[in-house]
Amino acid sequence: MAYIPEKHKKYSLLPHCVKRGGEVFSYPSELVDEIGSFFTEGVNFIPYGYDSYKEYYDYLEEYKKTADDEHLIELFEKLEIEIKRMNKKEDWSVCRYVGKSTDTAFGITNGKCYYWPCCADNPKYEGVIDDEEFTSYWYATDPELWEVLEDPTGMAHDTINKQDKHNSKEFFNGVMRSLNGDQWKDI
Repeated sequence: MAYIPEKHKKYSLLPHCVKRGGEVFSYPSELVDEIGSFFTEGVNFIPYGYDSYKEYYDYLEEYKKTADDEHLIELFEKLEIEIKRMNKKEDWSVCRYVGKSTDTAFGITNGKCYYWPCCADNPKYEGVIDDEEFTSYWYATDPELWEVLEDPTGMAHDTINKQDKHNSKEFFNGVMRSLNGDQWKDI
């Protein structure tokens, strides 16, 4: 079951993971890809489908034990350190989505609370843990779409108040229309 800090339990975060089990991950995709390049097709180090961080670390450890390349062993060690650093939920922001619900895969629902992951030592917007409850995905961050509830690093307020055009509703809707065609309904 997903770890949720005590102070966040009042927000009903990650309801699917709480009900069915599973954990969400923020992870360095480039590092995961670099490690994957050492292996044959079909071996995957994306942290998807694990019930806990420990289960994922155990998976990494099994591959690390068989590695005979010193650089690969260092990459495995670096990945575990980065995953631990990136997944301190006490540092993550909690925001309520107040925009229009989306009815697509990786959607977001009006009135629901979501994690905005970040690291305390580098609090930058990386996305929202959406209704899929796997990892963070990029969403529009216009002030009228979000209510910041918990923001220990100040990242959510900074992101919303210093709007980057690539985080705007207009840009987001344009990208989603190009990917989904007529199925996408603007937020």
